[in-house]
Amino acid sequence: MTTTELDRRPALSLDPDPLGVIGGGMQLGYARVSTREQNLHRQLDALTAAGCDRIWQEKLSGKNVDRPELQDCLGFARPDDVVVVTELWRLGRNFQDLIQIVSGLRQREIGFKSLHEALDTTTPGGRMIFHVFAALGEFIREMIVQGTREGLDAAKARGTRLGRPPAMSPEQVQHAKDLLGNPDNTVSSIARLLGVSRATIYKYVPELRSPAVPAGPVLPELQGAAESGGTAEKPLPMPKPPRAAACPTCGHRPSSKHELQLHREGLETVWLLPDPDYPGTAVVERWHCERCQPHQARIIMCDLCSSTVMLGGELAADPARTAEAVVLWLGSRGWSRAGERWVCGGHGQEVPHP
Repeated sequence: MTTTELDRRPALSLDPDPLGVIGGGMQLGYARVSTREQNLHRQLDALTAAGCDRIWQEKLSGKNVDRPELQDCLGFARPDDVVVVTELWRLGRNFQDLIQIVSGLRQREIGFKSLHEALDTTTPGGRMIFHVFAALGEFIREMIVQGTREGLDAAKARGTRLGRPPAMSPEQVQHAKDLLGNPDNTVSSIARLLGVSRATIYKYVPELRSPAVPAGPVLPELQGAAESGGTAEKPLPMPKPPRAAACPTCGHRPSSKHELQLHREGLETVWLLPDPDYPGTAVVERWHCERCQPHQARIIMCDLCSSTVMLGGELAADPARTAEAVVLWLGSRGWSRAGERWVCGGHGQEVPHP
């Protein structure tokens, strides 16, 4: 876990009025077991005996961040209601999670009871105990943040590389370059051989990137075919990849973990293809997995980061020329040229001088 992720966690807020009166509303029970083989009978009997007006039940591991029934229970609760569980660990994934949930309930003037631990925040003693728990949780969080920062600083001082490891080692990059020397080898076949995506090959072998080509004047018909609203001052955002697991073009779903990784990497890159309605003057955006990517392809990659745009079909046929429709599409999204390289809109102010 990085320092940024720790800092992004919401701080645990201590109860400003630990002795304030809460209670008198509905008793809302929550029962949970980790697996479908386990049953909820014991918890349901205990919650019913405790006088719960309504009970939510769930069969999910406590490690799951998304627990729909718990979220529905917490969302249903209103001021003066009381959320009841049989044991503390039924509610939270860990100590920090438990403190966060109960502190949030307290801020909304909702009580909390745990039958096994006899913890009841609707009583002054129970609220005071949980107030101490919250202070301890905040202290632990600050110690974790401090320890993480010290560890990162020490690792940097030793020259340790931080962050995600590179997708290709120097030996793999050299192997890819050697294989590309044979005209019978395609980028797709080399990517499959090395177990990476085609976009990764393009990223680590800069010789394959498309050089910048002067755009020339923009034809009037191109203006009508392109999306409106993108200007140098306020460019259009780059299109987002689809969130669905299946490929939006061929519908393929990966069947293994390794294939899923390549599948996701492939769908992160937008493809530009000739518009079937205006093949000579406009382009359309597509996303392809490794299975359905056009065989003929050319990449345009930002020289300062890994942002990429793939050209397919007729747009990739002539490496010495970039179609005016492509140049217009890139320009409307803030891309520009730096010598013989392209620079994306995010680095428009960092264009190096040739």
